Amino acid sequence: MKSTRSQLIIYFLVLLTVGLGTVFILADRVVDQVLVERQKASIEAIELRLAERIKNEREKFDSELLTHARLIGRVARAEYLPQSEGETRQFHKQLVPLYFINMGPMHSLWAVSWQNGIQPPRRGPSSPNSAPSLYWSLLRTYFSNLRLDELFIRSRDEDYDSQNEFVQINGPFSSRVSRSDNLLASSFSLPFDRRSFSRSLEDYEHSDVLLPYDQQGRRVLLKCPIPLLSFGRFPSSGSRGSSGRGEDGRTRFDPLQMIYIQVARETSELDRTIFLFEQEAAIDKLKLQNETNRTVRWVRFAIGLISLTTFLACIVGSSWLIYRGLKPLNQLSEAVSKVTEKDFHLTMNSSELTLELRPIHDRLQETLDQLKNAFDREKQAVADISHELRTPVASLLATIDVAIRKPRSTTEYVQSLTECRAITKQLGLLVEKIISLAYIDAGYNQTEFQDVDLRSILNSCSTIIRPLAQSHGFQFHYLESEQDLVLHTDPKKIQEVILNLLHNAIEYNRENGSITLAAEQLNKEIEISVYDTGIGIADEHKDKIFQRFYRVDASRTATGVHAGLGLSIVKEYVTQIGGNITLESKPGEGSTFKIRLPLNPQSQIETKPKSKSLLKLF
Repeated sequence: MKSTRSQLIIYFLVLLTVGLGTVFILADRVVDQVLVERQKASIEAIELRLAERIKNEREKFDSELLTHARLIGRVARAEYLPQSEGETRQFHKQLVPLYFINMGPMHSLWAVSWQNGIQPPRRGPSSPNSAPSLYWSLLRTYFSNLRLDELFIRSRDEDYDSQNEFVQINGPFSSRVSRSDNLLASSFSLPFDRRSFSRSLEDYEHSDVLLPYDQQGRRVLLKCPIPLLSFGRFPSSGSRGSSGRGEDGRTRFDPLQMIYIQVARETSELDRTIFLFEQEAAIDKLKLQNETNRTVRWVRFAIGLISLTTFLACIVGSSWLIYRGLKPLNQLSEAVSKVTEKDFHLTMNSSELTLELRPIHDRLQETLDQLKNAFDREKQAVADISHELRTPVASLLATIDVAIRKPRSTTEYVQSLTECRAITKQLGLLVEKIISLAYIDAGYNQTEFQDVDLRSILNSCSTIIRPLAQSHGFQFHYLESEQDLVLHTDPKKIQEVILNLLHNAIEYNRENGSITLAAEQLNKEIEISVYDTGIGIADEHKDKIFQRFYRVDASRTATGVHAGLGLSIVKEYVTQIGGNITLESKPGEGSTFKIRLPLNPQSQIETKPKSKSLLKLF
């Protein structure tokens, strides 16, 4: 047997499971999304930090190269001047003898230049073929290609590493180059293109370069101006004394006064450092991923544990909560269990129940009151039936006792038997009415609907009642309708209803009274009227006239013919065929019964058997 408590617990737990499952899924997705976003942000931060560290390391590497190149530039500035003075004397020593031998300055200058492997500048519009111009051009070229010994660099720079760093100094022309020992040992020269540089005062650039033995390296190329003679810088390659200003107005130094310092270093150490940085970043990402996974697992475990704990707590607490919630219902059930056939009143008040149970309590109390009234009516019916049967039975016994008390004549016996027959006929009519009501209550009285012509039924009833009314001295009038009165109903029941009302009109009419039967169609209904000029019915009896065994005139019960069951049967039949009956009456003026029947009743009441024993009705 199903229990309301167990069903409520099951429904509650199912709803709770669905709710907790939904919350778990939504929370898992939200947490996973948040952690994924946080992981992305952390990975971006790691990558930015890695890029910043690599950038700083490269800048540090380039800065060291540039610092060393500038240090070499300062050494070059300090060492070129004393060398230039000695070279000047040597240049003049070579120039003077050749001047007298060749008997001309031009031949001497060309001889010195070819003797020292120097290519003098070609003639052109900016370099006139004159001895002074050729002299200064040859002097600039000669001193611009002076070689700076590595010993000078090593003596000036304590941090100089001759093995790992490659140094190369280029003059204005790449034919004269100063290189470090490691470049000389490998017969390797760093690439150099003077034309790719601007003519600013001091400039540098960093670039990747291929070092000896196909090693990858990075270099800095520094352009550095130097003083070649004690009297200052050389004039430009134009005429002597030129100001050396370009078209933009900025002071420009003659390229022959520039040296180009290249400092290169292998990037293996830099690459190793960057690789370590990348490894650290990869490790940080892996740690972050593991931490995120641990966090996700922990959050899922925490949510699952909370959900499980909540579910178990609800299992434990739901029984108690539902018990508390159903306690008023249990109280109502206990109050109903105390109801007996002698006491139909609930022992508890509706104010003691919850708002949801109060209507149930009130409706249950109304039902119990109706049941009590039904029991009372059944008891009263049994009493009334016993009373109604007792009178004719007693009369019948009295007549028989008188007839057999002493010998009688044939005429007297015939008279006694006639009286017994009349009493028995009255008992049969009473039993027939009681059986009709019993069939109605038990549901054995079936209703058979069909299309009928009401005028034929009324004519038949008029034919039956007219002789009876005339025998009692009453006038009977039938107002036949000109309309076709066709409706969907039970012809037997409607005929019995009309005949019963006409019999009552005869029984309760006054002397020389009249009875009128009429019918007419009103919209979708047909109204049947039975009017009499009888004694009438007072207002206080109108609501009770259709109750069983109720009689307005108690003096008419002597023979048991008027038991108060006829109008009860009429009421039941009219209800079964979907109509209603009303009464209009005034005492001393007569009564009018009106029956209204629908042409097509929406609900056709078909009674069904409810009990196999008619004794239960009484």
